Amino acid sequence: MDSISRRKFVGAGAVTACAIAPFAAAAAAAPKGRPEIVTKRLEMTTKAPGIPRISYVVARGDTVYTAGVTPYIAGKDDNAPLGDVKDQTRAVLAHIDRLLAEAGTNKSKLLTAQVWLTDMKHFADHCDAWNEWVDPENPPVRACLLSSELWRPGMLVEIMVTASR
Repeated sequence: MDSISRRKFVGAGAVTACAIAPFAAAAAAAPKGRPEIVTKRLEMTTKAPGIPRISYVVARGDTVYTAGVTPYIAGKDDNAPLGDVKDQTRAVLAHIDRLLAEAGTNKSKLLTAQVWLTDMKHFADHCDAWNEWVDPENPPVRACLLSSELWRPGMLVEIMVTASR
């Protein structure tokens, strides 16, 4: 390696070392013996054309995150009717119950919920089904947004939640 190449290499290393030094100092100052935070990914989609590779649940430490859950049921005829917004909301919430249980928590530990409706005229009916399900003593913060369409025609609602364990 010639002297010019060596200087470029050493110079680049010095910049990297300077950029990393604060992080190394912070890591050295962190309390020793603190347990590692474990991340578990549950119910991953299979590799298939046109389907995103995702986990339906990610549990990290004491927090559980779900993907957006829709009323689609695997193996069901793609053209089968999904029902009205109350039926779809109930199906989504039942699936969320299963996902939360698999991750070691339940709806009483919900922290947040995001809801997408394809038409806000369904808001009251959706909320009726939601209110039948949600723990009345421990409701999460929630946002409800309009989405002109979801991934499959006929879907009216999608819900994503975060919970503690």
